[in-house]
Amino acid sequence: MTKIEFFSGVSGVAETFPIRASREVIPKWVYSAKADYVKNKNKHDIHIYKCPGIFDMYMTGYIVSSWHDIEIETDGERFRITIPDAKLETLLGKQAVQEQTHLGVAKFLPQRPWSAKSILKINTPWHVMAPRGVKFLMTAIPYTDYFDFESCTGILDPALSTEINVQGYWNNLKPGKHMIRAGTPLAQLIPLTERTLEFVVRDATEHDRRWLDKRGYLNYIGFVFNRAKLRDAYERFIRWK
Repeated sequence: MTKIEFFSGVSGVAETFPIRASREVIPKWVYSAKADYVKNKNKHDIHIYKCPGIFDMYMTGYIVSSWHDIEIETDGERFRITIPDAKLETLLGKQAVQEQTHLGVAKFLPQRPWSAKSILKINTPWHVMAPRGVKFLMTAIPYTDYFDFESCTGILDPALSTEINVQGYWNNLKPGKHMIRAGTPLAQLIPLTERTLEFVVRDATEHDRRWLDKRGYLNYIGFVFNRAKLRDAYERFIRWK
């Protein structure tokens, strides 16, 4: 396998809210900074637009967006989550959005004073296949102008799980209902490799669905998660891509 392939298990998502290259999802402030730099470049020795540490981030990796609207209401402790229609979960085959409570999964994470105590988990229909050994850093959208939802940071290893699900902090504790609109950028995926790889975004094929069936079985064969068997099955699968 010589490329990164993103496929959606729900038909239509690849057309409406695809995973995109980061360079295609640039926040508005960047264009304002560029215009100011061009206009005043003879007046400034130092300008934010000349900072490679910031702007190279927008040339790296891929952006995962929300594939449907999500209504969020929280008192800072627990969430009330509403999605447009239960049919979305039927298509996905599981809950679309979950609460990882501060008394359960998120119990030992440091409590941020400006965020809800529990973590939101936004499940997507996306899976990723990548060349052997390629993992991804999942992180928050860099220098975003949207602050309500902020992705947690972690490593996605397709050999262990091809699922792309975004866990994150909810930062808007104002009373009332708030919305994550479909298409809102949620997280950035950065391949941990020096190789330049083509990427493909598409609906799942029958070949992909055979992998999902096999992966589903391997996830539940024992009382302890068998990483070695899952990794071996994944590497044999991508050799046939």
